[in-house]
Amino acid sequence: MSDPAEAAALARVPDLPQWVDTRGMLLTERATVSFPQPPQFTVDGFVVELAARALISVVAGPPAGLIAERAHALRGEVNVLCAVDSVAVVCAALPRWVQRRVRLQALPGIMAWEEAADRDTSVFTLGDAPPLAHVHEALRAELVDALEGHPTARFVPGALPPRQPVDASPSPIPIAAAWIGGRPVAFCYPVLQSETLWDVSVDTLPEFRGRGMAGRAARAMIRHMRGSGKAPVWGAVETNTASLSVARQLGFEPAGELAVFTVR
Repeated sequence: MSDPAEAAALARVPDLPQWVDTRGMLLTERATVSFPQPPQFTVDGFVVELAARALISVVAGPPAGLIAERAHALRGEVNVLCAVDSVAVVCAALPRWVQRRVRLQALPGIMAWEEAADRDTSVFTLGDAPPLAHVHEALRAELVDALEGHPTARFVPGALPPRQPVDASPSPIPIAAAWIGGRPVAFCYPVLQSETLWDVSVDTLPEFRGRGMAGRAARAMIRHMRGSGKAPVWGAVETNTASLSVARQLGFEPAGELAVFTVR
């Protein structure tokens, strides 16, 4: 990483659950880092942005003007993430934006259920992906994007800018699925990854919700990612009680809190 701003940002963002998205953004090597000018890399707050995903992270309370400038510069419906101690400055920068709280959860260690695979689950990448014609359009597009190296799940869904080939992940994105009747009906994949953590995205077809399918898909993905030495971080807005309930059933425990700001 030759850019001094990126290197300084990476040195100040630890590999912890609260920072998995921010550190994951930086490790894509496609993120942009903005410091106040002239920068004091060891003390100033800063903004990390991943334009292709309309995603921003505010770190250590940079000036409100810098936050506003970068948030309004991106295309698409932007998600602005920040730690709780930076909420006030983001509110000042984006006074009409909607704030939501995000609950983060992590596993306390290797779980007993990781020892045995669930039946009717699989992990695939683009080369061996099953047909997805039965999946509703929005989720199918998200899954195809992920398989093609453009994972797009965010805490608050919304429009994204047109994707570019240069934005694709250089390594295949795996997706785990739980199956019923010969078709995958629940899916889990990593959105952003740090050296030791990955950010969980999970969804189930509406007609199969409430049947434990999301948990089965998540368990399959967790086992798979353990092979890379990476542990899951489960984040969801606090109103998404269904997602947070699945995490608790799997043994996840509270691991912090974030705020996410959007225009609506």
